[in-house]
Amino acid sequence: MKMSDVLMFHFTGIVLIVLIIRFKSFLLRTDKMWSVMFWGVIDTLPHEISHWLVASITGGRPYGFSIIPKKRVSLDGQRYIWDFGSVSAYVAFYNAFLIGLAPLFLLIVAFFVFMNYFNYMPNTWWSILLFYFILYVLIENSIPSAQDIKVAFSQNSWLFYMIIGIVTFLGYKFFDNYTIGSM
Repeated sequence: MKMSDVLMFHFTGIVLIVLIIRFKSFLLRTDKMWSVMFWGVIDTLPHEISHWLVASITGGRPYGFSIIPKKRVSLDGQRYIWDFGSVSAYVAFYNAFLIGLAPLFLLIVAFFVFMNYFNYMPNTWWSILLFYFILYVLIENSIPSAQDIKVAFSQNSWLFYMIIGIVTFLGYKFFDNYTIGSM
């Protein structure tokens, strides 16, 4: 395959992402239930799974999981907005920050896909388009919502992790020059 073909496929992948974003925006404005369900699942499933996994790992014991979109009145009462999904878990000072910002871990997954995808997949037009679609879904889902930010900074969880970070840094600096057996 010629290099010009590969570059054209990558250019097409970028165009695909722009078209997906525009098409998604148009469909969600129409308020059709099928479009909300379709994009709700694609744009919600990885995001909510990340919350569920981190809650499970950090002792949050998740007890509710939903990816069914629900229409509700906004806080100002002027319009309707969509809630695309949620995870219910026991949030405490030691896990709120990680559970709230769990979708950011999807950026690590996206970077792994970016670095390794073509080691396992052929360099063909369909594979390149799939590559860009996977990256779009992972990066789009990695953005924490306003509710995620509220959870992350509740319970003074950020303070807990800041203290751990400072103690770790000071411990590293203190023991950096210390070697076993030297007096």
